Order: sequence, then structure tokens, then C-alpha cells
Amino acid sequence: MRKGMTLVELLVLIAILGLIFALGVVNGRRLLQGQEQAAFLKALQGFFWEGATEAASRGKPLSLYFTGAALELREDGNVRRTLEVPQGVSLSLREGLVAQFTPPGKIVDANGNNLTQPLTFTATAGGKTWTFTVSLIGEVRVER
Repeated sequence: MRKGMTLVELLVLIAILGLIFALGVVNGRRLLQGQEQAAFLKALQGFFWEGATEAASRGKPLSLYFTGAALELREDGNVRRTLEVPQGVSLSLREGLVAQFTPPGKIVDANGNNLTQPLTFTATAGGKTWTFTVSLIGEVRVER
């Protein structure tokens, strides 16, 4: 009867434990990325409402810009708020000025014209697509 493990048995055990750890890290990273994307989509929904209410409370127009990597609420060219777009998320917005929030709390298009129909765009994350519909007063409806 022998005591302990041979070197080969120990190496096999370490290799198996390393493989299990590596699989756990990959799955954990995917889970975290999915959570980050879900949080962004929820924040995106509130971002339009914040812009409309902030313009109304300040009595000054705010502009919403899409830089490709972030959405920015700007007042007189100065960035007031930023919403970073996480890795793995794409928006169907064109880069540049997306919309403007006017002091009564309404949204106008990039040219300063009143919206004649809701502003609609899509967000894609993790192979799923959501359609965002923004009303004239900044309320956002999300459909999948």
C-alpha cells in the first residue's frame, strides 16, 4: 500500500482543475457582459426622459449626440451627461446630433423641427434586437 500521489497523478489533477477554472472564467465573463448590456439598455430608455425633464427644469435646450461609442447630453456644447455604449452593443443611430430637447420638455429632430412621428431606432446586443420608440415628450417604449 502506497501513500500519497505520484507526480503524474498530481499533474493530471492540476490540469483538470485548470480546465474547470478556465471554463468558469469564460462563462463568468459572458455573464458579466450580458449584465452590462442589460443595464445599458435600461439606462438608454431613461436617458431620453432625463434629457426632456432636464431641459424643462433648466429652461434651456439640450442636445443629444451619438459619437459611436457614447450618447452625450450637451448644453451649449458642454457635455452634461454621458452614456457609454458597452462592447457588444450596436445602435442604429447615425453619428452626430440625434435630437434636441426643448425647454417645455419636448423633443425636436436634429434639424430643430417638431417630431411628426416618434423617433425610432434599434439596439442590438447578444444577438437580440430591441426597438426603441421615443415620443414627443421623451417617453420611451421598448419592444423586442
